[in-house]
Amino acid sequence: MMIVKVKSKEHAFTIPIPYSVLRMGSGILTSNLVQRKLKVWLNKHDSDSSRNGIDMVLSILENRSTKRAIRRLIKELQRCKGTVLVDVRAQDGTEVSIKL
Repeated sequence: MMIVKVKSKEHAFTIPIPYSVLRMGSGILTSNLVQRKLKVWLNKHDSDSSRNGIDMVLSILENRSTKRAIRRLIKELQRCKGTVLVDVRAQDGTEVSIKL
């Protein structure tokens, strides 16, 4: 389980994210339906200067080896329990920590 902790002066949140949610999210993100909807939305709201980057990201998401690589990555993350991925403190005292 991935644990995201966000702490500010007023509030503190701890959000547990099960690996099954990560797997489901990666499946949704790389699905053909979402990619078609994303292309339609980006065509409406993008500028010409950022078009090359958007096309590159969409081509990476469409690739089947990308889907397999994301699945393998999530499996490897399950084996690395206790590893801290992100530990950041801002000048205003806000802290964000992501731990496996």
